[in-house]
Amino acid sequence: MIDCDIHVQIGDREQFLGFVEPGQRDWFREQGPLLGTPGYTWVHPTGFMRAELEPGAGGMPASTPDLVRRELLDPYGIDIGLLTADDGIAVSLIASPYRAAAYARAHNDWLRDCWLDADPRLRGTIIVPAQDPLAAAEEIDRVAADARFAAVLLCGGSERPYGDPRYLPVFAAAAERGLPVAIHSGAEGLGISNSSGGAGMPSFYVEWHTLGSACSIMSHLVSLICHGTFERLPDLRVVLMEGGLGWLPGVLWRLDTNWRGLRSEVPWLERRPSEILRDHIRFTTQPLEHTDGNDGLLFQMLEAVGAPGILCFASDYPHWDFDEPGQMIRRLPEAWRETIMHDNAAELFASRIGPVTV
Repeated sequence: MIDCDIHVQIGDREQFLGFVEPGQRDWFREQGPLLGTPGYTWVHPTGFMRAELEPGAGGMPASTPDLVRRELLDPYGIDIGLLTADDGIAVSLIASPYRAAAYARAHNDWLRDCWLDADPRLRGTIIVPAQDPLAAAEEIDRVAADARFAAVLLCGGSERPYGDPRYLPVFAAAAERGLPVAIHSGAEGLGISNSSGGAGMPSFYVEWHTLGSACSIMSHLVSLICHGTFERLPDLRVVLMEGGLGWLPGVLWRLDTNWRGLRSEVPWLERRPSEILRDHIRFTTQPLEHTDGNDGLLFQMLEAVGAPGILCFASDYPHWDFDEPGQMIRRLPEAWRETIMHDNAAELFASRIGPVTV
């Protein structure tokens, strides 16, 4: 079983700051618990983390490899776990690209030394200062030499949708290194990013969790396809994380329809967007919408746009809406289970995860 989204927490700030170049440590230390990454204007009403989890370093769950091992890897039989940043995912929304680059370097080195060395089942994701695409590409080249890093991680919140040509060096560097790019929802409207929707910032967490996390993923999906990113980089693979799935058929059908009528605007797209998606884009399962007894309809719609071949399992540990693997297995159609829980991710990350016993 491969879990594609395990959020590690920076519980020991001083340990993390030890990876920041000395001349910048005081600045990051003075920014408080978030270490300079932008904070949300709203908060979860009862807490972002599952209440039953054991607190670790700094009182945070999922803040040590031992906690992740005891609470997730061992009890659920996770063979490979992909570690994703939590607060650090918003590094590309820090106003200063220089501070962002320093944070990204520290986070990647911290993940390597304090996490990947601790358990052979763990794999890392490379965070980058996307507000400085050339620096981001250099960071990918620096870190990707360690084969335990399996993907590049970008934030759903952004200055522009990621198909914009300014971001091409980031995607080109990932493709050259054989790394998929994971775009994870979050931080929309924070720091230097724009709101993910057209109506401005939400007032409540329930609004963002319903719309914001999905709208940014929709925007990046459509942008990457329409800008011809995959025509420019035919080896590029992208995995869209934690944006939901129920909206996908409608958006994809609409995009296919508009492509037929507006092909003169994007002449480089010689195939239907839905065909490009099946070849280059994957989605994580969390959060798979609850359907009040209509799972059959949901799976039928997802099958129409490429499932199960486009889906990879993710638990989202340690967040409040964590998807317990056994529950996910029971919910999926039996014929889809092996494909989603293992095969698709094994193919996506290829040599970066090595052989997996299932």
